[in-house]
Amino acid sequence: MKEKLQEIIDFTAEKFKLENYSLKRHHIFREETELQEESFILNMEWIPNDADETVEDYNPSGTVSIDVDLETKLVKRIIFVDGENNTDADFPPAANTEAAIEWIEAETGLEFGRQFKLVHEEEKELYFQAAVDNVAVFPSGSIDLEHNEEGKLSLFSVDGTFPNENQLNWEPFALTAEQIDPIAKSQTKLLEIPLEDKEKWEAVYGTSTVFVTNDGKRTISFEEVESPKSFVSKDVLLEWDEPIEEGFSKQEIDLSLEVTPDEAFKQEKSIDKDGLSTEKQQAAVKACRDFLRSEFPEDSGKWKLTGIWHERGFIFAELKPSSPDARVIDRKIKLIIDDKSDRAVNYVDNLVIVDMFDHFSKADKPKISEEEAFEKLREHIEISPVYVFDKTQNSYILCGKIDCSHGVDAVTGEIVLLDEM
Repeated sequence: MKEKLQEIIDFTAEKFKLENYSLKRHHIFREETELQEESFILNMEWIPNDADETVEDYNPSGTVSIDVDLETKLVKRIIFVDGENNTDADFPPAANTEAAIEWIEAETGLEFGRQFKLVHEEEKELYFQAAVDNVAVFPSGSIDLEHNEEGKLSLFSVDGTFPNENQLNWEPFALTAEQIDPIAKSQTKLLEIPLEDKEKWEAVYGTSTVFVTNDGKRTISFEEVESPKSFVSKDVLLEWDEPIEEGFSKQEIDLSLEVTPDEAFKQEKSIDKDGLSTEKQQAAVKACRDFLRSEFPEDSGKWKLTGIWHERGFIFAELKPSSPDARVIDRKIKLIIDDKSDRAVNYVDNLVIVDMFDHFSKADKPKISEEEAFEKLREHIEISPVYVFDKTQNSYILCGKIDCSHGVDAVTGEIVLLDEM
């Protein structure tokens, strides 16, 4: 294993001309994607030989952190501390988009125009997103290049998923306004948004982002697309007759993604490709109910289980109030269940965040209807073709993305930009 690791370290040092640098430390991490695939990444921190290392806990300026995929040897990230790049490596210079694209293609094995497209361009920064023939994909991947004041590379990162044409079936975009209109109308909802400058909640009608299959017969929520591949949607009301007198005790758990060289090179996958069995799902429901009986014994019927999924060797469950309100910041608990014992071992509660807005004034009652709001929003609703990963088919399918950056003030009827609230 040491020989294989040293081979990649030497390969990296030669490739990026790091003869004037020393490897200070290295770690191997397990990296998981939204499509429930994983790889092993070697992170290396190279320190300039002439650097001042008087502060041990911080890397000096000019240090370069490089992440390399152990299997493909492709670079995932390059970060120069304080943006200081003193290497003689053949990085693309600033303000040369063509050279940058050629370099990215060589480093990633991706093809511009067919697998990624340029979405943001400045003199010292380029930002790309995953695409198939320039059509966006969800979940998406991104590529970021940044340069320092001298025009030398200061950051390069590749994140997310970049599908190829073999993972989808091409078809012409066929959705019409007649198909989209009733779906967009059904996604228009009353929201309450916190206004920090006024310390109050504002009632606004907005249209939720949703994906519509190209035949117009099915919708896929944004949350469903962004959730892990193992995610199972649930709508289970959690009730009980008797509480558990013994209080819940959090256990120390290890959610670190760091692995040993032996684990990495043996390709010991932690992800369960078969997903959650019926038995595991039933056990998770019981674990959620027992947790609430212990930690919130008086809350029978006040919570529901909304979803469960595998992550980092544990089963995660999402709990939400059974009677949610319109506020965009709502209470939720992420429960962590041991995969072997099927018992809850820890949890994360966002009550602290929710309480930050507890003193805000209540939103005024709406004076216009949902129907009136939609009529005002109709001309601002956008529909664009996207390829969406469909977990049921395990492939990308062409959809229409319904999106709207505007909202309607529920009291005045004024059109507002949601991002500016």
